[in-house]
Amino acid sequence: MPEPADFYASKYLLATLGGMKSPARLPTAERQRQIAVAALRIISTQGVRRLTTAALADEVGIADGTIFRHFKNKEAIVSAAIDLFESTLDATFPPPIDEPLERLGVFVVNRLTLVRKNPLLLRLAFNERLAEAAGPAGAARVERLVQRSMAFIRDCLEQAQQRGQITSGTPLTLLVWMVIGVVRGAATNAAHGVHNEDPLSSASADQVWHALESFLRTTAQESSR
Repeated sequence: MPEPADFYASKYLLATLGGMKSPARLPTAERQRQIAVAALRIISTQGVRRLTTAALADEVGIADGTIFRHFKNKEAIVSAAIDLFESTLDATFPPPIDEPLERLGVFVVNRLTLVRKNPLLLRLAFNERLAEAAGPAGAARVERLVQRSMAFIRDCLEQAQQRGQITSGTPLTLLVWMVIGVVRGAATNAAHGVHNEDPLSSASADQVWHALESFLRTTAQESSR
């Protein structure tokens, strides 16, 4: 299994969402990215109504009046936040891999690694706050991002069913929900620091995927008997 991509966006999000205050001077592009991350954090944890220039400035560690030196208006900030959200999720999609379960495995490991490091992204993916902040056009973008992940998982599972790698006796939609539920559950567990006697509570992303893959392949073997 290839190692998950340690891409810049996730490292940046991890540092900033962890409460890092920025240096006094940064290049414009860097400051814009930092403000976009702050917007994601505020929307996720406090809601759209708390997305103010004062709140953004406090998150980033700059004066209120400097926010609009980097963005024309609040709509532009939200658009940049969606761009960052999109590029961060996009980086978890694997390169072309013929074998569908291997392809799905890379995606699951990458996505789980990302949301464990940045649990706020999980909230944004499964609630309406980002869409609410974005307006109708932005909400449609957010919905497309979520649906792309769903479609990718479904395509991998459908191909695996067609090749006899997993059971065709279980409805495809249920398998999709299962994969999404495993990623969401494992990430939520980690975000809340839940550790119990179940080995999966502290399992690595690779171990979580191997457990899920083993289950999917086992059900296929059992249904063929």
